[in-house]
Amino acid sequence: MTADEEPTMSRRQTLLATAERSPAAVAAHDKQAWLDVFTDGGVVNDPVGSAPHRGRDRLGRFYDTFIAPNTVTFHPEHDIVCDDVVVRDLTLEITMSDAVTLFVPAHLRYEMASPDRIASLHAHWELPAMVGQMLGTGVSSAPVSLRLSTLLIRNQGLAGTAGFARGFVRVGAAHKRKAVEHLESKHPDWTAGKCIAAGNFVTVSMRRGGEHAVAMIEFAKGSITGDRLFAEQREHDS
Repeated sequence: MTADEEPTMSRRQTLLATAERSPAAVAAHDKQAWLDVFTDGGVVNDPVGSAPHRGRDRLGRFYDTFIAPNTVTFHPEHDIVCDDVVVRDLTLEITMSDAVTLFVPAHLRYEMASPDRIASLHAHWELPAMVGQMLGTGVSSAPVSLRLSTLLIRNQGLAGTAGFARGFVRVGAAHKRKAVEHLESKHPDWTAGKCIAAGNFVTVSMRRGGEHAVAMIEFAKGSITGDRLFAEQREHDS
């Protein structure tokens, strides 16, 4: 390579860089940059189980409600690129006030429309656990809760507020156990780790030696109806 030649980014690097533009814009509190990462019909389902936000106007309202008033730091543990999907295994650090900082385990799935645009973001994290953590800060949570309630009504309306509350309805501990047992049976060479229940999904961090993956198990009426293991360079379907 000569001094004038630029190194070419691999497809994996390009997709990761596009996914990283979202938290970078969040950290910079740059609403326009955050919106520009998504396609015009982009979807954000955050958390999974709540009503999705679709299109530029709804994404803007989502930003004004949940991102603008807070400081959100992403602490990634593992990033996985599988075809046109980027999965991030991480912890979200959410500072809501000087006295309230939350640490939220999460799995984020970015469905890419193209190497430089995101079609949809699906954030798997547990809303009841996050609220419990916030209330655990005592009286410090009162002004934070009031601010969130006010922003929900102002930006989302009653229907949007009810849609957000749907995130409290999710599969539970029994489904987590069933998901892990299923994965241990199907993938005995992988070890299960962090386990998250959001909406109808249980997501599980997986490890095999130095390899990392995230499994996403979908339930309906107590039974497993979907099973995907996102591992580097490939996706295994049931």
